[in-house]
Amino acid sequence: MQKFYIFIINPKAGNGKGEKVWKKVKRELQKQNIPYRSFFTQRAGHGKDIAQQMSHIHHEHLKGIVTVGGDGTMHEIINGLSQYPEIPVSFISAGSGNDFARGFKIPRKTMQALQHITSKRARIRRYDLGEYRLGNRKHKANLFTSSIGIGFDGEVAKRTNESKYKGVLNKVGLGSLSYIITVLKLTMKYEPSHLKIKVDGLEHEFSNVWLVATTNIKFYGGGMKICPDARPDDGLLNICIVHNLSRKKLFFLFGTVFLGLHTKLKEVTLLKGKEIDVESSVPATMHADGELIGSTPIKIRVHPRRLMVK
Repeated sequence: MQKFYIFIINPKAGNGKGEKVWKKVKRELQKQNIPYRSFFTQRAGHGKDIAQQMSHIHHEHLKGIVTVGGDGTMHEIINGLSQYPEIPVSFISAGSGNDFARGFKIPRKTMQALQHITSKRARIRRYDLGEYRLGNRKHKANLFTSSIGIGFDGEVAKRTNESKYKGVLNKVGLGSLSYIITVLKLTMKYEPSHLKIKVDGLEHEFSNVWLVATTNIKFYGGGMKICPDARPDDGLLNICIVHNLSRKKLFFLFGTVFLGLHTKLKEVTLLKGKEIDVESSVPATMHADGELIGSTPIKIRVHPRRLMVK
């Protein structure tokens, strides 16, 4: 049987951009006679179900599974492939943030990305993959590719996804601005909390914590360099803790984070490790790859070189 690609398309990604991008991709695939099968997601979690089913049936015949959507769609697909980590994945940007493309060096322009994916010269690279469990170890483990945000950033992700302006900005190619708008609106309302974090067995405590970002790549929230030194191939996760920061200074922090200059502030602590436990004095909202996952406590660990990306 001839090997083929599976494309999983989120037509609603980027407020309809996913479907438009797929039409371009489909025409090129047919023009080049590249064997493929395609599936559209129809609900939250559907990408995971499709990836799980297709990998189980066709794992011996797959060249790879390609996401046409955003970071959240990729999050679903990676979790659907948890039993088949040897299947390569790739990404054609159609969301609002598209940090996966930035962090794993995939072109963000549609045709360039497709050429990269289907090229015989492009090699499959191995990267680290993150795992998280909510509550205690009895809860099922889930995977993430890029980041987990806790606290202020979890609330930003929640409110941005619920907002009307995200869809409007996605239509004009300015989806990343939706995060900034939510940050500006939430800054005057959010209440920081006390937090305990254990990194590879070493305990740390922080007061007045705004956010904790645990990242596998340097990019976050649509291009912010939240952990500028993060690398997805070093066997470690990077952590950025923002604490004891005034509301006024928080505006300054978000003005510098796209350049990674926030790390020079005394209120920013950077850590790194393989296993991370986080507890907070009050439940803190969390996201994984931009998708809401619940609230603290959480246990996070890294799986070195488990993610295959083309």
